[in-house]
Amino acid sequence: MALPPPPTVLQLAAAFPEVTNLQHKATGGFKYVYQCEINGVTEAFKLLALPTVGKTDSERAARREYIGRAHREITLLGQCTAPELVKLGGLSPREVTIGDIDYLGYSEEFLVGESVQDFIDKDPRPQPPSEQEAKQLFISLLKAIKELWGKFETVHRDIKPLNIVMLGRPGRPFVLLDLGIAYQTREPGLTVDPAIRLATLPYMAPEMLQMNFRQALDFRADIYTAGMTTFEYATFTHALQYRQEDPHRTLSRILRQSPTPLRSMRPDFSEAFCRLIDQTLKKSPPLRPSNLSAIVARLEAEL
Repeated sequence: MALPPPPTVLQLAAAFPEVTNLQHKATGGFKYVYQCEINGVTEAFKLLALPTVGKTDSERAARREYIGRAHREITLLGQCTAPELVKLGGLSPREVTIGDIDYLGYSEEFLVGESVQDFIDKDPRPQPPSEQEAKQLFISLLKAIKELWGKFETVHRDIKPLNIVMLGRPGRPFVLLDLGIAYQTREPGLTVDPAIRLATLPYMAPEMLQMNFRQALDFRADIYTAGMTTFEYATFTHALQYRQEDPHRTLSRILRQSPTPLRSMRPDFSEAFCRLIDQTLKKSPPLRPSNLSAIVARLEAEL
């Protein structure tokens, strides 16, 4: 569906009276994001436009899937305690109708910082991150993966530069956002069409492209995307995708081409760290490093 025009401030105030001082920040993914105040606290108000009820079974199923994913994301965020994952705010999810459009609104903590994607896309290009900064990003992502998999058997499926905020705080340098397409292995699937692969193609793990991929999908797919994201942060270059290329070429590279070795792009980085990132990008999940606790402990000792 096309994203409808946003409600007016007066309409939002009537539907969500506890949300004040709204300032629009971003639009995308059938969602409007605002900076706001709730009970005197600055938060991020998220307003999701829901699909229409529809006239066919498939349309109604698509609506149920979308709403189910939204509520699952909110529930997961409410259960997660790791600082590497974004936290819920003071507004519990509420479905409202404004005009003839249904919406779901809720809030998250307001994070002051730019996304890793914005950092990569800066013009002129900034000073490249140090090895310590690249390690901090990778450690943060591994801790988020450990939280999601260890507690909830959940695969994020959409770790990428756009979904990571750079805070630069001691103890919380990076925060991972957006569990909208997270996959819980112990819960019934929400996807109406099991052939659909929900992910962002350039960051899709190779196993996601296999038939019946859900049967074997686990946290190692997130390790792959964490490595890919760290590579791009460190080099301003994707390890496989060429800019502006046809998606089919990218898909073929994911399945068949070896990624660019990190050390060839960052010879100033240690051989051990470059080798670790290269290993996360192996095509076969069993070849990727998987002892999250050991990797994090070793990298933190090196900082």
